[in-house]
Amino acid sequence: MDLAGFRQRLAAEHGKIVVVNYWATWCEPCREEFPELIRFAERNAGRGVVFLSYSLDSPGERDKAVKKFLAEQRPSFPVYLQKGGDDPDTFINAIDPQWTGELPATFIYDRQGRRAHSLFGPQTAAALEKLVQPFL
Repeated sequence: MDLAGFRQRLAAEHGKIVVVNYWATWCEPCREEFPELIRFAERNAGRGVVFLSYSLDSPGERDKAVKKFLAEQRPSFPVYLQKGGDDPDTFINAIDPQWTGELPATFIYDRQGRRAHSLFGPQTAAALEKLVQPFL
């Protein structure tokens, strides 16, 4: 999915708390964090919280690394894949000009679609729950 399509997906969730995580299979902290994200998404399903995930792996890694990783992890949330031709720097700057590209990166949006938190580095399910609690 390209950036415009992903922004449309975010806009479609207006009125809900949206948590978006950006990751890649080559990022070891991302791989370690992933089970925590699954726990968070499962615990918060049906509470007005939408969890979205976006792999920044290169398109060439999709069939090999990404699909294998997702088959092992079996996430309960949608995982979007970077579209071929997307320039990583342009993509990152469009999400947040302050974002250096560090992975994993997690952004929390309130019910009005405003970014409430920008988190860089691995997160735990408990830490994410604490951050979304005020918006529930």
